Amino acid sequence: MSNILAMTRPATLARAGRGLAIAAAVAAVGLLSACVQQPKSMYSWQAYQPSVYAYLKDDGADTAVQAQALEKNIETARAANVELPPGFRAHLGMLYLKMGDGDKGIEQMQGEKVAFPESTPFMDFLMRNVGKPQAQPQAATPAADAPKKGS
Repeated sequence: MSNILAMTRPATLARAGRGLAIAAAVAAVGLLSACVQQPKSMYSWQAYQPSVYAYLKDDGADTAVQAQALEKNIETARAANVELPPGFRAHLGMLYLKMGDGDKGIEQMQGEKVAFPESTPFMDFLMRNVGKPQAQPQAATPAADAPKKGS
């Protein structure tokens, strides 16, 4: 019987040793990964995404407040030496246009074209259509719908 116990002891110790080695390796990987720096964001997104959401939701949010938040985002991005994301200037330009400040709106759209040349066709389209009135569906007039006398 002692012979059987003597044979199982080395096998048990070997399994325990492998388990400890694996646990040590996992712990080392965990410690090393905790030291890795998270990648720095390429763009300063701060107020951009909430502003776009509010604009598209059109829940009556004040466009001037949205524009002010984006202007603050521009200042913090400059201070941190971080680029503004694609569409940021275009969105700010649309807010300015909605507020009636066409010059600032066009200026922001020109800035979008400079920062992201691939946006040029869309920015040109938006700038061409700045002064055009929106197409309104024509309502039927009661006189046009009324039957004519003598028919």
